[in-house]
Amino acid sequence: LKSLYRAHGADRCSASAQPVDMSQQRDTAFAASLVVASLALAVLLARRRRRLPARFDLQRLVRPCVLRLAPYTFPPRFGLAEAPVLLDANENPHGSTVEALDAALHRYPDPRQARLKAAIAGLRGCAPSQVVVGCGSDEIIDLLIRVTCEPGRDSILVCSPTYAMYQIFASVNDVSTVDVPLSADDYQLRVGAILQSLTPRVKLVFLCSPGNPTGRLLRRADIEAIAAAATGSLVVVDEAYVDFAPVDDEEAA
Repeated sequence: LKSLYRAHGADRCSASAQPVDMSQQRDTAFAASLVVASLALAVLLARRRRRLPARFDLQRLVRPCVLRLAPYTFPPRFGLAEAPVLLDANENPHGSTVEALDAALHRYPDPRQARLKAAIAGLRGCAPSQVVVGCGSDEIIDLLIRVTCEPGRDSILVCSPTYAMYQIFASVNDVSTVDVPLSADDYQLRVGAILQSLTPRVKLVFLCSPGNPTGRLLRRADIEAIAAAATGSLVVVDEAYVDFAPVDDEEAA
């Protein structure tokens, strides 16, 4: 654009002795060139906004302020079989005050939830290091948004009708929501429309399977196609009701 302005100014100076109609032609040509250049610039900016990373990088997806956090250090006595009672943690050194229960309710449980994670990992066929425990799925949804989305800038993507808490937690965290509705005939993912909606600002894609409230299992191939294309987003498959889903559908997630 600057080069067009400079060229146009030089032409006007050298053309001062030209007839008026030649000057008008130059003005018209310059205006047309300016429109074309503006459109080209708009297309270029739109492509840059939509340009996704070549590959998925979790480190880049997490907000810098979260990456800078120092991990919380648990007291050294956690994990020791014989450890003193921590009075500064308000633990009762005389045992549980509920005499009818034969349990160590006067002690804080393992903050790393090692036994619980091992049990869940055994049930789901994964490693304990892949398990995160929360106060219900709502806390996990909220944490995912806070860890990845910059308030006032980033977005999540959902496919309505779906679980309402995705959008509620996004709004609480000042994060916008992109909605790509499920297909009206079978409540399945519209993969093409979802891929068109992916931008570098869409940090989370929530896919609910079985759906809430549809009850439909999403096709595995559709989920895999979205996960492969969403190199700038974390794809979250919410299987809160998977234990009530049929197990004989090989195409479903």
